Amino acid sequence: MKIPYGWIREFAELSLSASAAADRLINAGVEVASVAPVAADLRGVVVGEIEAVEREIGRSKHGYALFLCRVSTGRDRFAVVCGAPNTRAGLRTAFAPPGAVLPGGHQIRAAKVHGVESQGMLCSERELGIGDEHEAGILVLDRDAPLGADLVRHLGLDDQVLEIEITPNRPDCLSVVGVARELAALTGARFTPPAITLKESDEPVDALVRVRIDDPDLCHRFTARVIDGVKVGPSPAWLAQRLRAVGLRPISNVVDITNYVMWEIGHPLHAFDYHAVADATIVVRRARPDERITTLDGQDRRLEPSMLLITDPTRGVGIAGVMGGANTEVGTETRRVLLESAYFLPSSIRKTARMLGLKTDAAYRFERGADIDGLVDGSARAAQMMADVAGGTLARGMIDAYPTRHDRPVVRLRMSRVARLIGAAPPRADARRILVGLGLDVRDRGDDLEVEIPPFRRDLSMEDDLVEEVVRVWGFDRIPSTLEPTTVRLVRQPLAVRQAEIARRALVAAGVHEAITYAFSDPAHALVLREGRDKGPVELMNPLAQDASLLRQHPLEGLLGAVATNLRHRQPNVRLFEIGKTYERIDGGTREPRWVAIALAGMRHEPAWFAADTPVDVFDAKGLAEHVLDAFGVSARPAAGRLGGFEPDAHAALALDDGRIVAEFGEIADVVRERFDIDVPVFGAAVSLDVLATVTAPAPRYEALPRFPAVQRDLAFVLEDAGLTAGEIERAVRDAAGPLLRAVAVFDVFRMPDGRRSVAWRLTFQADDRTLTDEEINALRERLVRTLTGRFPITLRGQA
Repeated sequence: MKIPYGWIREFAELSLSASAAADRLINAGVEVASVAPVAADLRGVVVGEIEAVEREIGRSKHGYALFLCRVSTGRDRFAVVCGAPNTRAGLRTAFAPPGAVLPGGHQIRAAKVHGVESQGMLCSERELGIGDEHEAGILVLDRDAPLGADLVRHLGLDDQVLEIEITPNRPDCLSVVGVARELAALTGARFTPPAITLKESDEPVDALVRVRIDDPDLCHRFTARVIDGVKVGPSPAWLAQRLRAVGLRPISNVVDITNYVMWEIGHPLHAFDYHAVADATIVVRRARPDERITTLDGQDRRLEPSMLLITDPTRGVGIAGVMGGANTEVGTETRRVLLESAYFLPSSIRKTARMLGLKTDAAYRFERGADIDGLVDGSARAAQMMADVAGGTLARGMIDAYPTRHDRPVVRLRMSRVARLIGAAPPRADARRILVGLGLDVRDRGDDLEVEIPPFRRDLSMEDDLVEEVVRVWGFDRIPSTLEPTTVRLVRQPLAVRQAEIARRALVAAGVHEAITYAFSDPAHALVLREGRDKGPVELMNPLAQDASLLRQHPLEGLLGAVATNLRHRQPNVRLFEIGKTYERIDGGTREPRWVAIALAGMRHEPAWFAADTPVDVFDAKGLAEHVLDAFGVSARPAAGRLGGFEPDAHAALALDDGRIVAEFGEIADVVRERFDIDVPVFGAAVSLDVLATVTAPAPRYEALPRFPAVQRDLAFVLEDAGLTAGEIERAVRDAAGPLLRAVAVFDVFRMPDGRRSVAWRLTFQADDRTLTDEEINALRERLVRTLTGRFPITLRGQA
């Protein structure tokens, strides 16, 4: 929102520069994005009058007729060539004589055009850098503009514009008066609101117009005034320039006044052509099904029954709080104006504007919450200006339909509360002065203050809000930088947080990236993933979309969507994990199991000259699941899987000794990949954090660094039984080897021509108190071979 600083100073007696005022606002929590001059680099341009349009001398390169004009500045006369369509004798406009400088450093010099010397330039808004208008022609000034006067001083262009970014909770600052009040409170300057003096005729307004509110839940208040005998035409130069400075395009004096007052006081207004309103009756109601209206921008719009409409007895004449209708637009033939000032429910305006795709200054203010009391001042200010500027006569009184009253909340402020929250407090008298300066009604109640909150401060509702107001105006820099004495207490994190951190640390260290996905589920995805589940999905009562109407049941659903997204963006190697919940319907409610989900696709390693291009497989998913279990200090054995969504012949689980499944892994089924539009193999794993929460992990135990060297021996066996697993043999090795065995790992597997498998293990032995001898290691090796060959159908390789 742009506000000229000179406009602010009309209501607050400020001695600060514009930049200093911006700093004060920023320090008080009102963001000022920039401070810029109204017209940069504009020098030497004066008020001139076209005394005569002498003749046409040719055409411009754009096809416009070029005229030789005689221009006067009161003291000097110049011959100027101009091609503006509004060029006419008697027009007072902006004239740049030779030596003047326009924005961008462009210096005006005398030049020949079609053989005729042009001694200067008649300027449009765009050429002056004060607006965007150019096609309509040169800038039109008031007939009484003093000839030869410096244009910058005459139009107030020697001003700075503050561009203020207002947060949604501060609609009171969406106006010149609101910012002026804020600066007055911050600086202690005197604040004077706009002076409003109405001169009314004897004709009562209730004899001219009627108002009926059919939907008071959406329209809490609606006022109407009538101004007769207006003459619609261009706005005075000062008014038009004020609007250009804030980024608005001047239209006509009546319309410009409504925009001017909206910017000045902050309340949107709308002017109707009185004679275009049937029966002089305004009805505020919801739109009917498929009702249509053509708005001021010329667009025919279909309305929904939830939208609030301003109508007369026969048709819609405006979309409440958003935009007026073209059928009651004020035009040059308008002689009587019906002026609307109303309060609409913010949520209704916000919804209507978004559904129609209409972003207007009025909707921007209404959807943040207008001032239900201030709308009266807005109406009076606009009526006063229409009478002064457009020559109208104001009917006596104002129609005020006010079905939904707003009570003013009263909040008690304790100075002890201020000191407790911020560590310091201003004197009570200063706090009172601050709150009064902000426009609040304050009464003394002993040592406390009783504050009545006006409707323009809808962000204030409780005591701590008032504390914030006091401290931000008093000054954050006055809060002492002291550390209050306190007691530090150790806090144990909740189990779910500790589990998430353990799993996250383990997987990130393994090179897996964490993903966070929505818990919503597409019914089509849920159908292919819920194989084997007898519990129905949890349906959302108000889903954002049809493909997000359920809560997910499968821990891998979100990650599969992330894998598909990566593949579409040509990221073939995907290693993702997510810590999240699934949702299951149970009797009387829902259950929310917690999981660590893992999804893999592409190559096992990044491309490198020293590594083969090996794709990930089911054992990578199994290894990462076991890696997570190791981080929790939990061991598990193979078991049959239960989760849906995996290929049956590439799916297994890891179970605890008591049979409970703690993790599952496998290859994602083809039908699931097709549903997610994935055309490469994907492998996944899911670890149950709920099951892990019931397992007591062994306490960490300190082990000193070994003082004596380790010894390694290799054992290779030929497995005669195809159903025998390496894991069974490895467990037997650990049981039989005793405490000297420190590590055992498979390092070689191959299948022999006759179908048998050969598996080789590397065993690491080490003692804490001595260096092991060859005799000890050889004896231990022989004992292991005897034990294993006697227990399993295996043969030591070399003896097979």
